[in-house]
Amino acid sequence: MDSEEGLVTAFTEAIQRRFDTMQYLKAHRKDADASAVAQIAQDAAALATSNLSWHLALGASTTASALASELDVPVQFVIEKVQNGRLVGLHGRHETFLPLWQFLPGQPDKEPTGVVTEVLNVFVEELGEAFAPELVVLWAATGQPELNGREPRAAVEEEAYTEKLIWSARCAVAGLTQ
Repeated sequence: MDSEEGLVTAFTEAIQRRFDTMQYLKAHRKDADASAVAQIAQDAAALATSNLSWHLALGASTTASALASELDVPVQFVIEKVQNGRLVGLHGRHETFLPLWQFLPGQPDKEPTGVVTEVLNVFVEELGEAFAPELVVLWAATGQPELNGREPRAAVEEEAYTEKLIWSARCAVAGLTQ
C-alpha cells in the first residue's frame, strides 16, 4: 500500500469511527450545510497531507523529549539547538521532531555529524534571520544536482560526499537568497 492509499484508508476509517462514537455527530449527520462540510474536508485533507509530507521529509526521527531524556537535559535545551541551527528538527503541534540521519549511529552524545554541522552553518550564516529548520529538512529530502540526484540525507554518512554536501548546501542557499 502506498502512502496516499494508506492515508485515505486510515482517514476514512478514523472519520467513520468518530461519527459512530460521537452522539452529537451521529444525531446531526444530515443537518450540516454541504458547503461548510466541503470546506472542513478541504482543511482536514490539507492538514493530513501536510503532516504526511513533513513525516516523509524527516524520515526516521526521534522527538526532542526523547532526546532530552536520553541526554538528561531539559527539552527546551534541545529545542533551542534546533532554533539556533545546531540541530535539524521540525516543530509540530505538540512536539519537535529530529531526523536520525543527522546523528552517527551509536553516538552517545547525539551531536550532529561533522558534515551536518557544517551544512547547518552554511544555512544559518548565509540566511541569517531568514533561517528556518524546514529549509534544511526539505533540502536534505530532495535529490540535489550537485550529488548526482541523491538526497543529502542519504549521503551524510559517506566521507566521500562531505565537500559535495557542503557545496550543495551553498548552492541551495544561493538559490534561496536570489
